[in-house]
Amino acid sequence: MHGVETVLNVVGSVALLLWGVRMVRTGLTRAFGATLRRAIGLCARNRFTAFLGGIAITGLLQSSTATSLLVSSFAGRGLIPLSIAFAVMLGADIGTTVAAQVLSFDLGWASPLMIGAGVIAFLSSEHDKTRHVGRVAIGLGLMLLSLKLLALATQPLRTAPAFMAALQGLQDEYVIAVAFAAVATWFVHSSLSVVLLIMSFAGSGLIEPKLALALVIGANIGGALAPYMAQSGADVAARRVPLANLMTRAIVGALDDIDTGIPPIAEVFSIEAD
Repeated sequence: MHGVETVLNVVGSVALLLWGVRMVRTGLTRAFGATLRRAIGLCARNRFTAFLGGIAITGLLQSSTATSLLVSSFAGRGLIPLSIAFAVMLGADIGTTVAAQVLSFDLGWASPLMIGAGVIAFLSSEHDKTRHVGRVAIGLGLMLLSLKLLALATQPLRTAPAFMAALQGLQDEYVIAVAFAAVATWFVHSSLSVVLLIMSFAGSGLIEPKLALALVIGANIGGALAPYMAQSGADVAARRVPLANLMTRAIVGALDDIDTGIPPIAEVFSIEAD
């Protein structure tokens, strides 16, 4: 029964993390969707401002998938050139890196404050924008709470022979680890959640750094695969943006994984999420 309880705690913590990410993304999109679209248009003046805009917008949305879909629709309608769209997506990759790095800090103390403030804002106002901002605060609080719960839930796994044997089987199979993480990320449509899960496992000592970096590389590739699949029925111009992003992540991931060495560049580029 102890093993079943551990599995349920892990699954519940991961589900709470996914739900928190979804609440943040939907809350920001509903509250500031039109503003974000205008911001992308204003950033289209040159590649540098487009790059910075991609960082800022994706850092807020915590989802390069959402940014990719927005930029793809703009490029498909000819509102921005492809060179600008590519620059925005490069910034989006950095923006999700920033989000993952911020959430990697010990911010457990902020979780009850954000949840409390979000609930008050959501229940005390009849204005849609205020309620959506409250939804964002609740989502952030749930994400921080889920990371704390996940760290506690994974502690018993250190002594679980079956779990450790499964991880040991992936330890020297980096290509399989990359493929596994890519498929898992595509399935949940959130590389941020997967990267935070990997970070929790690595912080608990369940996986070694090389395996963690291989899994993160796979999460990045899976995160770029989701928007490309979502645009499969769009015109050629719209599909080029997510395809270029997918190719960029796959090429960099392949370079990082050469000889299973996982060079230091992976620590800079690959610790990012959707």
